[in-house]
Amino acid sequence: MNPLVEEALRFSSIRHGGQHRKGSSIPYLSHPYSVALLLETDQQPSTVVAAGLLHDLIEDTNTEPKEILARFGPDVLRLVLAVSEKNREETWEQRKRKTLQHISFLQFDEVALLVADKLHNLRSIRYDLEMEGMTVWQRFKRPMRDQSWYYHQLLLAFEPFSSSTDLIGLYEQELNSLFYGGNNEKDRKVARLFESILTCFIEDEWVQEAAPLCQTAYELKEIVARASVDEAEVHEFREQLERAGWNTPLSAPLLAAMQELGYRTALDAPDFVTLMRRSIVN
Repeated sequence: MNPLVEEALRFSSIRHGGQHRKGSSIPYLSHPYSVALLLETDQQPSTVVAAGLLHDLIEDTNTEPKEILARFGPDVLRLVLAVSEKNREETWEQRKRKTLQHISFLQFDEVALLVADKLHNLRSIRYDLEMEGMTVWQRFKRPMRDQSWYYHQLLLAFEPFSSSTDLIGLYEQELNSLFYGGNNEKDRKVARLFESILTCFIEDEWVQEAAPLCQTAYELKEIVARASVDEAEVHEFREQLERAGWNTPLSAPLLAAMQELGYRTALDAPDFVTLMRRSIVN
């Protein structure tokens, strides 16, 4: 093992000692260790692998940046700081939006580290869902719909860097497996969700799907079934559809459900216009 990586493993195991993964008895060290393995497999330099082992120390332990600098050098500290959230007193939404905005300014090795972190998070959620069911989402500060929004938006932010690391392709596969039940399933499953909004929700068609997809279908059904929706909620979305070329009136509940589907799956108004035109043709 590279000496820098070995020292990072030792240091991380001490600082994360006694910590567990959110809502479980799994030692927290399993996460940075898995992130480091992903980076090693991606043939990242030893500084990046070491940063994978240390990436949560500033956020989740009492470790100061100056300690990382003294022990591991400026490159490792740069990497750890690049993926550490600032202003922890801000809301979840504020912090996640800043992370998304920050990605375009990252260097390639910093993106690889961030992708490895989020890839392992997705993988862990999927494993836990298989073992424990939908109660897994209760561990998080925000529900499944918001987690879906965040992980889909991350993929969009990662796309400009796709040629720099194979981990982004793996991230996309894992996202599809978690939220749609299989790789390369997103487009087909999202089209089905959209059709269930426009036509009718048939319960038997959804109960055998991946749990997050099934839950999304149920929640969209509830929105469509509302007697009324606050027009102010959907006014802007209606205007976005019109700017994208759709002028046929749609009811407020339908628009609200489409807006919710777009939030969860990173679809925008032009995507919905394409789906609507396709559904009419078919």
